[in-house]
Amino acid sequence: MFRKAERKASKLRLGLIGPSGSGKTYSALLIAQGLGGRIALLDTERGSGSLYADLCQYDVAELTPPFDPGW
Repeated sequence: MFRKAERKASKLRLGLIGPSGSGKTYSALLIAQGLGGRIALLDTERGSGSLYADLCQYDVAELTPPFDPGW
């Protein structure tokens, strides 16, 4: 049975893939900034997540192996 199509709200599902140094973190921060709201970054690369602190405002949490946030 057919029904009239209606636009519904949905959450963004986004995956960024690329080799090391290709700009995934930079791109993710720009996308997050464009979406608006508060930005949080989980850093698994020994502090490199803070390299873009001049790009926009965001919170960062550094994770170390075995990459368990401990929540």
